[in-house]
Amino acid sequence: MLIKEIENLSGVDRANMGDKLPQVLHPWRRYLARAFDEVIYMIFWVTFLAFVFHVNVLDRNNAEKFLDGFITTIMMLFLEPLLLHLFGTTPGKAIFGLRIENPDGRRLSYIEGLERTWGVLSRGMGFNIPIYNIIRLLKSYNLCKENETQPWDESISYTIKDTKWYRGVIYIGASLATFAVLFTISSAQQLPPNKGDINVAEFVENHNYYAKLYKIDFSNEYLDEDGKWVEKETDKTIIYISLNEKPEYNFTIENGYVTGVSFEIEMKNHDYMISSYDKHMFLASLAFAGAQNEMGLFSKIPKRIADNIANNIFNDYNFVENGITFDCDIEYSGYTKITNILAPSENAKENYFSLKFFMKK
Repeated sequence: MLIKEIENLSGVDRANMGDKLPQVLHPWRRYLARAFDEVIYMIFWVTFLAFVFHVNVLDRNNAEKFLDGFITTIMMLFLEPLLLHLFGTTPGKAIFGLRIENPDGRRLSYIEGLERTWGVLSRGMGFNIPIYNIIRLLKSYNLCKENETQPWDESISYTIKDTKWYRGVIYIGASLATFAVLFTISSAQQLPPNKGDINVAEFVENHNYYAKLYKIDFSNEYLDEDGKWVEKETDKTIIYISLNEKPEYNFTIENGYVTGVSFEIEMKNHDYMISSYDKHMFLASLAFAGAQNEMGLFSKIPKRIADNIANNIFNDYNFVENGITFDCDIEYSGYTKITNILAPSENAKENYFSLKFFMKK
């Protein structure tokens, strides 16, 4: 019992009693506390990406994820010293009862905190460079296990209040809460800029919002506020090859608001392949259906619409979603279907393709 009391006295481990400054020699608590802090910084960055640049935070490639990690590291470098200066701890450290101060009990100055965090990033985390960061983390872990002070903690007092079991429960709960926040952010992105009754310009804004969110690029063209395809202004010469002609949207308007959207495509004796119009139908459907009041924060409507369209490429379909009827009638001959492309059949003397898509309240 006496040994146990000595271990927990003011968070000072046995190896640090005496001339050494108090140090926390609990590698997993230190690691988990830092990991939690990194998630907090990531939430700030993801929120910025989602609501300022309208980036789909769930659809990031490896290079983009690496960039996200780099930005998070930079945020940690400058925000953690501020937290240590103001509170003597960070959210993750507070959960485990960890505290960082000067030997005389004063909180670190911002510069002192910056120097410490730089040491953590460089010598403790290897700047999160793959493989190298694992090597640095293992070295730091071994120092803790050997009751040695980390290089960046040599001039500070690092204490732990206690090691009670409930801190682990709090950590799990807080971690689940951060994942819930991230999920809420990604769900909120599915809501379009305009809700309720919308006019043509608002439909177009919704359409272009979803095009950016789902990284659907129409190269040198975009939909203007009148719902017409126009070329982007650029000083460069762009060579763009498209298998399809762009659909011209037709709008049914009542009292100034859109109550229906449709387009028709017809091709005769077309010499080239035809790709499906599923992207156009998907974006138009979301722009219209997403504006309806039934589209909530955690709605499954976008996925259901996407599934209905994706499962019926070059096939007729009819379904009702969000109080809107969706219809697609397709007819073709002289073509061979290859997944989402129709290729002219070798022996066909002529070919024909017709697509009629409409949706209405």
